[in-house]
Amino acid sequence: MEAIVLYLAGLFVLFIVIKVAVTKGINNSIIGEVFEKQYGKRDEEKGISELLEKYGEIEDDVKK
Repeated sequence: MEAIVLYLAGLFVLFIVIKVAVTKGINNSIIGEVFEKQYGKRDEEKGISELLEKYGEIEDDVKK
């Protein structure tokens, strides 16, 4: 049981490390800089409610 908990904790830490590395890599790349100049820097991610509203509107349009 202890091994499973340690394994899951290790996977979570690995996930965080990879996410941060990829985000910093994209933001520091030439393409990331171009997107930042073109669209501006975005500080916050979309929340789940915003995503559900967006996809709910799409589904409503398809049903009509």
